[in-house]
Amino acid sequence: MSQLMKGESLHINRQQRCIINDVSIAVESGQVLALLGANGAGKSTLLSVLSGEIKQGLSSHDKIRVSINGRDLASLSELECAQIRGVLPQNASLTFDMKVLEIIEMGMYPFPDLSMAEVGALLEKAMQWADVVKLRDRNYRMLSGGEQQRVQFARVLVQLLAQREQNPAARYMLLDEPTSSLDPKYQQHLLSTLGKLARQENIGILIILHDLNLAARYCDRIALLANGKLIACDVPEAVLTRDNLYAVYGIYGQAMAHPFEPGKQLVIWE
Repeated sequence: MSQLMKGESLHINRQQRCIINDVSIAVESGQVLALLGANGAGKSTLLSVLSGEIKQGLSSHDKIRVSINGRDLASLSELECAQIRGVLPQNASLTFDMKVLEIIEMGMYPFPDLSMAEVGALLEKAMQWADVVKLRDRNYRMLSGGEQQRVQFARVLVQLLAQREQNPAARYMLLDEPTSSLDPKYQQHLLSTLGKLARQENIGILIILHDLNLAARYCDRIALLANGKLIACDVPEAVLTRDNLYAVYGIYGQAMAHPFEPGKQLVIWE
């Protein structure tokens, strides 16, 4: 079985504007793929297409063809999708009070047959991965933005770690700017955790970022999007060229060897 989440020749138009222009991209199991680009490049729309949130085109020019592990995404039920891919949106606010543990438990809804013992072990594992054990009894609405983001991350982890022994096939996590509310410590903690999860749990991860240096340090591959077109998608050292950076951001930058991480890249802007 193919262990990929793949979008082929994707094309999306909105209000007579091309948002995604003939983009083909693959999220590979066991790897972290960073998606970067300037504001308005089409990153969130592309994530929505890959996640299945956008399933059918509103325009006759739209082309949506996404597969997960060799199966057409459009042929899967909502429950089947939820059992193999989790989505962490940019903002996940609540207007009513709930405890942190209740939020995390929402990740179990695609797996109604879990035993109490399985539920307990799964919750503890996810909370430890996300470093939110101490928050478990807090009111979610009273948390800071960064703490709420970590709780939502734990919720998605529950969804992706459930029943792995029964079904070891690759699962997928799609995250839309999850570091935006995090301080530098937790930004690095999250990216490091994603790499470990990808390798240990056979998860393919797509993460939208704005920080090129976080992507270069922690992600296996980088995809650069500009005006809806995929400029490059490869390992960081192949993608972070002067020409590519200018094509995406309109300013020149230079990638150099990272002073503290052998084999990693650091981008300096001119």
